[in-house]
Amino acid sequence: MTSTDNNWPAAIGILRGALLGLALLNILVPLIGILLPSTAPDDAHSLWSVMATMITPVMAPLFITVILFDYIMSRIRAADAEGEQRRLYTSIGRIELAVIGISLLFWVPYFAFLLP
Repeated sequence: MTSTDNNWPAAIGILRGALLGLALLNILVPLIGILLPSTAPDDAHSLWSVMATMITPVMAPLFITVILFDYIMSRIRAADAEGEQRRLYTSIGRIELAVIGISLLFWVPYFAFLLP
């Protein structure tokens, strides 16, 4: 085991980790809204309902696009690197593809339902 294997969250980086975390949080907010519906009749314009119905659907394509750009850059870095750095950027690319796939599986039915 190498030092990168022991400390892979730090090797991913703060910005990339925050991007991936926010993309996953973008999926969790509507799920929590579905699982824990509000029973108050005047709760139609609460912060939680606005986030779940207006903000997260807008942010989903943005997160997918930015993560896709970062995936492309990690593939470029993996092609230029050798050894441990290549394995690191290859694993980062796999993680990013997994987050993109999860996001697409969650949001494509939502947007397909909106189409006439």
